[in-house]
Amino acid sequence: MLALAFGVLTGLVLWLVIDRIQTRALSQIFDQALESQLDQQARESLIRFDEYRRSFGYLVRLVATHRRMTDYLDPLIWGRRPRKVVHYGADNPPSWLPGDLNWQGGINPRHFLLVDNAGQIRELHSSAGQPLPVALLADSGNSLPTGRRRALVTLLEGQPWLMVAEPTEDSAGTPMGSVVALIPLDSPFLSASQQFVKSSNNVVAILDQGAQRILSSSGPASVPAGELLLNLRDRYLVTAQSFFEYDDADVSLLFATLLPRASFESTGQQILDLERRQRLIGAGVIIAAFVLLFLLLSSRINRLLRRVSSLSRRALDLPDTDVERHGNQLLILEDWIRDFVQLVMRAREEMRRQHESELRQTEKLRVAIMDASLDSVVTVNELGQIIDFNPTAQETFDYGHDEAVGCSFSELLLASKWQATFERLLHLSLSGAEHGGPLQRVEMQAVTRDRQIFPVELSIKPVFLEDQLVFTLYLRDIEERKVREAEIRSLAAFPSESPIPVLRINRRGVITYANHPSAPLLDYWRCRPLQTLPVYWRDRVETVLGSDSTEEFEITTDEGVFSLLLAPVAELDYVNVYARDITSERLAEEELKRRQNELVHVTRLSNMGEMATGIAHELNQPLSAIVNFANGCARRLRLDIGGKDEMLHALGQISAQAGRAGEIIKRLRGMVSRRQPLRELVDLNLLARETCSMLSHELKRQQLVIDQRFAKRDLWVRVDSVQIEQVLINLLRNALDALTDVAPAERRLVIETDTQADGMVYLRVQDNGSGISPTTMEHLFDPFFSTKESGMGMGLAISQTIISNHHGKIRADSWPGRGTTFTIELPLSADAAVSAAS
Repeated sequence: MLALAFGVLTGLVLWLVIDRIQTRALSQIFDQALESQLDQQARESLIRFDEYRRSFGYLVRLVATHRRMTDYLDPLIWGRRPRKVVHYGADNPPSWLPGDLNWQGGINPRHFLLVDNAGQIRELHSSAGQPLPVALLADSGNSLPTGRRRALVTLLEGQPWLMVAEPTEDSAGTPMGSVVALIPLDSPFLSASQQFVKSSNNVVAILDQGAQRILSSSGPASVPAGELLLNLRDRYLVTAQSFFEYDDADVSLLFATLLPRASFESTGQQILDLERRQRLIGAGVIIAAFVLLFLLLSSRINRLLRRVSSLSRRALDLPDTDVERHGNQLLILEDWIRDFVQLVMRAREEMRRQHESELRQTEKLRVAIMDASLDSVVTVNELGQIIDFNPTAQETFDYGHDEAVGCSFSELLLASKWQATFERLLHLSLSGAEHGGPLQRVEMQAVTRDRQIFPVELSIKPVFLEDQLVFTLYLRDIEERKVREAEIRSLAAFPSESPIPVLRINRRGVITYANHPSAPLLDYWRCRPLQTLPVYWRDRVETVLGSDSTEEFEITTDEGVFSLLLAPVAELDYVNVYARDITSERLAEEELKRRQNELVHVTRLSNMGEMATGIAHELNQPLSAIVNFANGCARRLRLDIGGKDEMLHALGQISAQAGRAGEIIKRLRGMVSRRQPLRELVDLNLLARETCSMLSHELKRQQLVIDQRFAKRDLWVRVDSVQIEQVLINLLRNALDALTDVAPAERRLVIETDTQADGMVYLRVQDNGSGISPTTMEHLFDPFFSTKESGMGMGLAISQTIISNHHGKIRADSWPGRGTTFTIELPLSADAAVSAAS
C-alpha cells in the first residue's frame, strides 16, 4: 500500500506540473489565434460601417448636384441677416429634394438641411416628423459644416449622429451653401451597416471613450444603450477602434465590436478538456509505471538488505537465511527507469505534434481568408517592403508571390506620381499607430506589370506583432465604379442636352422635368415645370400608365406641328414624353397631295381629250332632238295644224333633251375643272351606271353592251365621285382596248358590284380580251409603264393612288388568252343606313 500511495502521489505531482505548463502554452496559442480573429472581424465590421457611411455621402452629393437643386437656387438670394427657418414635414417635401431617391438599406436620413455660406440653417426637412437637435438650432453657424464636402460623426444631446455635408451651387456655378443630412447612428443604422454578415451573434456599437459607455448598438436587446463597458466584458470580447475619418469633430467616439465570450470560451474549454483527458491518460500510465517501479525497487532493496544481512550474519558467524536470487536487480531498475523516460518522451512528442497540427490549422484558416478575399491584400513592413502578397493581388498586378516579396510596394505597384503620397501615408500610419490612429484610406493610381494604370482605393491598417509592426494594405479596383459614375453623370445630363423636347410627368399630371427645347409644348399647354397639365392631357397620362403601353399624339402649336410619344414607366409611376417637330413632313405631304391632284387633273383632261368624239356625239343627240322638235313646233304653228296636247308634248321633249344636254355638260365640266377633292356620300351602283353612260358612244362603235350586274341594294360609300369616275373610265377604256382583237359577236364586258364578308364593297370590271402577260403584270401599276404606243403609262398608277387615298385596294387578275379582271375594294360608309333613309 505504501508503494501504491507513493506511486499515485508521484504521478499526481507530475501531472499537475505538466498540466500547468501545457495549459499555459495552449492558452497562449489560443489567445493569439483569438486575438488575430477578433482583430480581423473588428476590422471587417469597421470597413462595412465606413462603406455604408460613404453611401450616404454619395446620396447627399446626388441631392446637392441634382437639377432640382440648381433650378431651385437660381432665383434664390439669401440675405446676411438670419431669417426664420422654413420647415418641411414628411407629407410636404421641399421642391429641391428629388422624389425618386432610393434610401440605403431602408434607412432614411432623419433631417435634410439647406445651409447658407455662413452656416445658418435656411430650410429644414424632417422625414420622420421629429425635431432637430436643439444644439444645432441654437448654434448652427458654428456647428454645421459649410463650404466644402465633409462627413463626420458627432454627439448631439447625448446621441451619436452622422453629419454629411455637400456644397451646392446654382446653375451659374455660384456657391450657395451646403446640403446637410443628419442620420442618427442608432440600432437600425448599425444593423443595416452589417446586413451582409452571416453571423447574428456579433454586435457593433458606438462607444463613448471618455465615459466608457455604450451610446447605441446593433443589438439593443443584449447590449442596451447606456450600458457601461465594464459590465459587458464578462459576456463579450470587446474590440474598440477609432473611426476611419474623424474630420474635425470635437468628440471622441469609438467603434466597438462585441463578440460573445461564451462561444470562444466554450471552444477553448473543449480544447483544454481534451488535452487534460489526454494528459490524464498519460498520468495514469505514469502512475502505474511508478507503482511498478517502486514495487520492483522495494523488492530489490529488500533482497539487497537480505543479502547484506546474510553477509553480516556470515561475517559475524550468525545463522544464515535463504535469499531469493533473480538476477541483477540494479540492471532491472535501470531498464525500468530507461523505459519510463522513453514513455515520457513519447508522450511529450505526441503533445508537440498535436500542438503543431493545431497551429497549422490556424495558419491554413488565415491563408484561406486571405486567398478568398476579393480585394488585393498586401502586407508590408515599416520600410514599405512587401512581406505577403495574396492571390488576388498576384492576379491583379501579374506578379508572383516570390517576385513581389522583398520589393518596395510603392515602386513596384504604384504610379510614380503617387509614390511620395504613399510614403507620407505610411509615415502617418506609423506615427498614428502608437496613438490608435484611424484607418488611412485614399484613392490612388496603381500600375500592373505591363505598365497599365488603373484607379484603386487604398486602405492602410497597422498591425502590432510581438517583435515588429507591419501594415496590411487593402487595394480595391475602382475602375469599373468610376466608369459607372461617369455613365450615371452622362445619363443624368442626356435629357438637358437633347435637341428634341423631353418631359417627365407623374400620375397626377405634374410636369416634374422639362428641358429647354420643350418651351413650345409648355406654351401650348399654358403651364410651366412643377405645374399641372390640363384635364384632357392628365387623362391621357393616366390612360397610358394604366395600359402600360406607349401612345402617340399629334398637336399643332404656334411654332409648328409636333408628334408626341408618351412612354410609361409604370414601376416609378411617371410618363416620359418625347416630342418631334414634324412640321416639314406635314408640309411635304400637303405639297405631295397638291401635285397628285394636279397629276390626276392632267390625266383626266387627257382622258377627256381621248373621249372627245364620243362626248360630242352624246351631246349632239339631245341638241339634234331639240332642233327637230323646235322645227316641228314652228311648222305646226305656221300651218296651224295639231292640237294643244301635241304642242305641249313637243315642248316637253325639248325641255327634257335640254336637261339631258345640260347634265352632259355638267359632268364634262366636273371632269375637266380644277378643284380640291370633295368626298361625299354616293351610291356606287349609281356612279357606275353614270360612268357607263358616258362611254355609250364608244360601246356602240365597238358593237358592245356592258353586262351590268349591280347589287340589289344601295352601296353607299364616302368618296370623291369625280375621281372614282376617272378610275372607272380608265378601267373600262382599257377593257375596250383589250377587246379590239376579239370578234364583235364574242366580246364580253361585265361590271359587277356587291358586298364582301369583311364589310368592304367591291366593283369588278371583267373582259374576255387577250389578257396580260406575267412579265407585264409585275409592272402593271408602275408609273410611265404602258403597252400602248401612244399611252403615257399613268392611268393605272394614278388609279391606284386614288383608291389608296380612299382607304381602298385595287388589284388585277389576268389569264393570257382568256381575259382580265380588275377589282376595286372600298370601305362601306358607317352612315349608309342614315343616308339611305334620308
